[in-house]
Amino acid sequence: MVQLHKTSNTSGKEQTACKQCGICCTKGGAALHRTDISILRKKLIPRRDLITLRKGEFAHNPVSDKVQATSTEIVKLRGTNGEWTCCYYNPSTCGCTIYAHRPLACRTLRCWDPQESLALVETDLLSRMNILDGEKVLQELVIQYEEACPLPDFNVLSLDIRRQPEKSIAALEDQINADVRFRDRAVQDSTTVAQEELFLFGRPLFQLLHPFGFTVFQSGNVLRLQWKGIKRNTS
Repeated sequence: MVQLHKTSNTSGKEQTACKQCGICCTKGGAALHRTDISILRKKLIPRRDLITLRKGEFAHNPVSDKVQATSTEIVKLRGTNGEWTCCYYNPSTCGCTIYAHRPLACRTLRCWDPQESLALVETDLLSRMNILDGEKVLQELVIQYEEACPLPDFNVLSLDIRRQPEKSIAALEDQINADVRFRDRAVQDSTTVAQEELFLFGRPLFQLLHPFGFTVFQSGNVLRLQWKGIKRNTS
C-alpha cells in the first residue's frame, strides 16, 4: 500500500496539480485493482514485477495511518534495491516509466487531495487467483503453499512468545524452514516460479519476522531465530 501524505506548499498557493516530486512513488508500489487486469493480460506489467502481501501480513494502512495486519490479500508493484520504491519509478526524472498504462491507484492518486485514493484502500483488489485465472498448475501451487506455509497470527505473536518463549519460537523455526523448503523445491522445478516467486508466494516468512524483533541466522542446514533479549540454547 502506498503511504499518502498531503504535500506542503511553501508558496502559500493551493496545490491543484502533481508537482512530479516522486515522493508517492518512493513510498511503495501501487496495489492492483480488478480494473487493472487488462494491463496484466496485455503483459504491459509482467508478473515478475509484482509482489503479494498475504492476508494478515503487517503493512502500512493509509486510512488508519498505522502499520497493521492486512484484512485481505494485496498484489502490488514490487520495490527495487531492497526498498519499497516502485520498480517503475525513474529517480533521474522523478517520472514513471509505465505512465501510459499505470494502474488505477496511480491514475487516481492526488497527494494534495487523497480522499479518492483512500477510498480504494483494500477494496476491489486483484488476487493471485484472479491473475492466474486459467493457469491451473500455478493456481494449485499457490493453494498448496498457503496450506503448507500459513502465516502466524502477527497480532498475538509477541504475547505468545512472552507466555511460552521456547515453544513459540521453536514453532516459528519450523514454519520458516518449511517455507524455505517449499520455495526451494518450487523454484528448482520451474523457471516461471523462480521469476515470479514474490508474486506467487510473497516474501519469505523469516523476512516478515524482522520487524517483530527477531534475528535470523543459519545453523547447519536450518534457519534459527533469536528474539530480543531471550536467551536460547541454539546448539
